[in-house]
Amino acid sequence: MTLGERDPATQLDRRAFLRSASAAVGAAALATAGAASADAATSGGSGPQASSVFRHSVASGDPLPDRVILWTRVTPDDAAVPGSGTGRPTAVHWEVSTSPQFAAIVSSGDYVTSPDRDHTVKVDATGLRPASRYFYRFTIADGPHKGVTSVTGRTKTAPPADTDNDLLKFAVCSCSNYETGFFNAYRAMADRDDIDFVLHLGDYTYEYASGEYLGKYLEIVRRVQPLKNTVTLKDYRIRQGKHHEDPDLARCHALHPWVCMWDDHETADNSYDGGAEDHFPEFQGSWADRKRAADEAYFEWMPVRPNSIDGGEHLYRRFTFGKLVDLVVPDLRSYRSKQTYIGTDTPEQTITGNAQLDWLRTSLTTSKTRWQVVGNEVMIVPLVVPWVINPDLVDFLHSKFDYIPRDGLLVDNDQWDGYADERHELLSAIDAAGKKSVVFVTGDIHSSWVSEIPLNTVHYGKNAKGRVVACEFTPPSITAPSGYDEIALNEAAASVCADAVSVAQSAIKAADPWIKDVELTSHGFGILGVTPERATMEWYFVEDIQDPQSRVSLAKRWYTEHGKPKVIKSL
Repeated sequence: MTLGERDPATQLDRRAFLRSASAAVGAAALATAGAASADAATSGGSGPQASSVFRHSVASGDPLPDRVILWTRVTPDDAAVPGSGTGRPTAVHWEVSTSPQFAAIVSSGDYVTSPDRDHTVKVDATGLRPASRYFYRFTIADGPHKGVTSVTGRTKTAPPADTDNDLLKFAVCSCSNYETGFFNAYRAMADRDDIDFVLHLGDYTYEYASGEYLGKYLEIVRRVQPLKNTVTLKDYRIRQGKHHEDPDLARCHALHPWVCMWDDHETADNSYDGGAEDHFPEFQGSWADRKRAADEAYFEWMPVRPNSIDGGEHLYRRFTFGKLVDLVVPDLRSYRSKQTYIGTDTPEQTITGNAQLDWLRTSLTTSKTRWQVVGNEVMIVPLVVPWVINPDLVDFLHSKFDYIPRDGLLVDNDQWDGYADERHELLSAIDAAGKKSVVFVTGDIHSSWVSEIPLNTVHYGKNAKGRVVACEFTPPSITAPSGYDEIALNEAAASVCADAVSVAQSAIKAADPWIKDVELTSHGFGILGVTPERATMEWYFVEDIQDPQSRVSLAKRWYTEHGKPKVIKSL
C-alpha cells in the first residue's frame, strides 16, 4: 500500500471520523410555463448524434439581471473524451430564446473550443431581461457533425437591484461522492419548478481513488473514473466528465441555473493555501501544480463566471436579488491558513485571508437588502466541548491569553472553529452594523443542522453578551458518507449504530444548546425560501441513496423571522 492510500475495509478520513465522534467528545417538474416546456428542456437535440456529441449535456450559472453563464462540452469524435487531449477544434453556435421552440432569438454567438480547454464551452450570454426565464441550446457549426444540436436548457435571470420582490427560493446542496450513492437528490431538484437556482457549496467531486472513500456498509454502488486518485489536469478532467455524465445531475444542470463554490475535495482533503492534509509531494508532485490543475478543470467544467484565479480573478462573489436578498459566497479554501489546534483564537489564523475578510465584512455590513444570506462552505456555528467554569472567568483568561479558546475546546479545526478569532471579528461586525437578518447556509459536514450563532457561547442564554447575531441552516450531503454511514460497517450493526447516532445527536444539543437540531444519518438537500418576513429552510431526505429510484420527501422545516435571528421549528 503506497503512502496516502487507505484500506477500504478500515478507511475513515480524519475529518469524517471527527464528525462521527463529535457527540461523544461534546458530551464528554417540473415545468417552465407548462409541461411542454419541461419536455423541451429535457428532450434530445437534433439527430441521433446529439447524445454522443453533447454527451455531457448543458448547464447555466451565475445569473445576473442582464446575463447568465452558458456551458456545454462537445465530443468531436469518440476518442476525444475528457482528459484525452485529442480531437479537432470545433466551432459552436449558441442561442438564447424566450420560448423552447426558439421562435425569437434574443442573444446568440459563436465559440471555438479545442483540446486546450478539454472541448468545454463557456460563454456569458448578455442582453437579457431581468427576472425572466430563457431557453438555450448549442449547435455544432463546422466539421462532420455540423448542424447537430444539444438538448435545450432552461435558465433564469436575477431581478434588478431596485425591485420590490417578495420571494426568492433556491436549493442548497453539497458533497456528491460518486461511488457511495446515486444522485437522487439532483433528480428531485430537477423535478421542481419553484426554485430560482441551485446553490452548490462544494465537494462537487471527490479526489479519492476508487474504493478509498466508502459509504454505508462499505459498499460501492458504482465506479468513478479515473480509478486512481486525481492529481493531474487529465485526472481532474476525467473526474469532472464522469460526474457530468450522470443523468440526474445533467438534468438538474440543464433545468436550473447554478451558483457554485468549491470546497476542499475538488482538489484534496482539508486543503489550505499552501497544501492539503491528503497531499504528498514526494510522489504527487508540488501542491501548486496540483491546485492549478484542479482549478483549471473546475473553471473549464463549471458554469461559474470567473475563468481562473490568475491575474487577480477570484471565485468569491456576491449576487443581489432585488431589494430582498444579497447572496454572499466566500471562498473558504484558497486563502486560509493551515489547520491547527493551537492558537485558533489568534489573529494570525485566517480562513478568508485579509482581502477577502474585508470584502465579506463590507458585503454584509453595508448591504441594502432586507436579508443577507451567506453561502458558507464549512460550519460557522461553534461545535465545541463547552467550558464549565464561570463565563466571566473565561473572558478574563481569553483576554490575557488569546490562545485560550473563547468558545470552548474545538472538535474540528477545519471548520470556522479552527479560525475562531476571525469568526468573532465577523460576527462582531454584523452585530455592530445592526444586521439582524443574516442567514448562513452551509455544506461540508454531511449531516443536517439548525443553529443560532451567539456572539459569545459561554454567555449564551445568560446575558446580552451571548446574544444571537445570526443563524445557520445546514442541509445534508448529496451522497458523501454521513456520521451514521461512517460507523455502519455492516448491516448486522445497523440498529446498534442507529442507537449510537441518536445518543450522539442528543449529546451535541445538550453540550452546545445554541445548536437546536442535528440529524447525522440522512442524505438530501435543502430549499431556502426567503420572503420579506421569513427565511424558511426545508430539508428533503432521500430514503436510500443506494437505490437509484429511491423516494425523496420533506423531512423538516425551520425558519427565522426578519430582524430576529432566532430559529423556530414549524415541521
